[in-house]
Amino acid sequence: MQDPEPYLRNLGIEVPCPVFPDRKARIDTSLRRRIGHDLFYFSSAQAMKLFDRDPMKYVTYLSDPITNVRFHVDRSSRHTTYRKREYYFASDSTEAQFLANSDRWRERRGLSAVEAGETGQ
Repeated sequence: MQDPEPYLRNLGIEVPCPVFPDRKARIDTSLRRRIGHDLFYFSSAQAMKLFDRDPMKYVTYLSDPITNVRFHVDRSSRHTTYRKREYYFASDSTEAQFLANSDRWRERRGLSAVEAGETGQ
């Protein structure tokens, strides 16, 4: 996966800092964190440090790495760490799929029609 920062900056996209929502986040790799496939940008190193201490204090929704569906996440949500990155799951079945073949699901990608259950029949 190519870093999205140049693309986001070129489009002029602005996002709020998850720790200090009244501040604009800087679209910069040095101020970026990933949880699963979701990216979080911060207004400062201080904000990123606070986020690192307790991400669940600032995160309400994440994307399931298998289905890409956004779901409400909390401290009791199913999760695992793979290659130094946390992944959260909307269900036990998607967690099981991820654990069975983690390299396949490690990076975000589009699902084929078959994987998405759309066979056209």
